[in-house]
Amino acid sequence: MPAELSRAAKLKSLGDRPLAVVTAGEGSAAGWTGQQDDLARLSETSVHPTVACSTHASLISNENDAAHSSRAIIDIVNAVRLGG
Repeated sequence: MPAELSRAAKLKSLGDRPLAVVTAGEGSAAGWTGQQDDLARLSETSVHPTVACSTHASLISNENDAAHSSRAIIDIVNAVRLGG
């Protein structure tokens, strides 16, 4: 894992590859939102929604919050399939 994290840290751009960064609305450490913004800026075609009243865990475990995560995944898969 350390080698993969080091490799990921060197990434400067995804170009026009689609990217979704879904951010929890609560429970984030100071500065986390800015780091998520930086991640979203790696792609020219990114979306970066913040899910109000959600936590990192609830984006997976809560049905309503997880729907945002699932929608983001579906949107990215569809964008890749359509070539954009």
